[in-house]
Amino acid sequence: MMEEALLADLVAELPSAVRLQRLVHTLHQRFRCGAVVLLRLDDDTLRPLAAVGLVQEALGRRFVVAQHPRLAAILSQREPTWFEPDSRLPDPYDGLLDEHVGEPLPVHDCMGVSLYVEGKLWGALTLDALHAGTFGDDARRDLQRYTLVIEAAIRITRLEHENRGLRLARSDVLEATRMPADGEILGQSQIIAELLRELEVVADSELPVLL
Repeated sequence: MMEEALLADLVAELPSAVRLQRLVHTLHQRFRCGAVVLLRLDDDTLRPLAAVGLVQEALGRRFVVAQHPRLAAILSQREPTWFEPDSRLPDPYDGLLDEHVGEPLPVHDCMGVSLYVEGKLWGALTLDALHAGTFGDDARRDLQRYTLVIEAAIRITRLEHENRGLRLARSDVLEATRMPADGEILGQSQIIAELLRELEVVADSELPVLL
């Protein structure tokens, strides 16, 4: 069911934001957790692109990787990373979960995986659950299996964005070629031809011409 939902969205024509939001929503339902966040790597920061379970304000945040050891650990390896429920590493979403707004997260389960597109590190996916033991061995194996589909969805989103840009650029070029150049006279009627001949006759004279 999970794979079918993800694959169905891969072949559907969807706006980028909708595709990514549906992706995290499907993962949220599958893993039955508190929050799922898709983050894109921009230089040394991670920026949320889609999320379920976080306050709206979190989507405008930038997480400096060097300041968040959990995010740094996730990005450092290709396999899913799981953190012990009693891990002392600070959670980047402290105070940002819908169920604990403004409060530090209690003991909870957390895992994530780095994402690669065209062989390059693109970002990460993180999952947080308020109940310890939510992410067992099976959940971690499932996340590993779904990673390829998640990366495919991101790649399709990128290709669609690039394709739209090319279509817009081509449309602008075609529109420019349709516009007549300044001073060009269009038309092949007898009246236009006669007018052009008369203009040639008086062009070198000082006679005033009324058109």
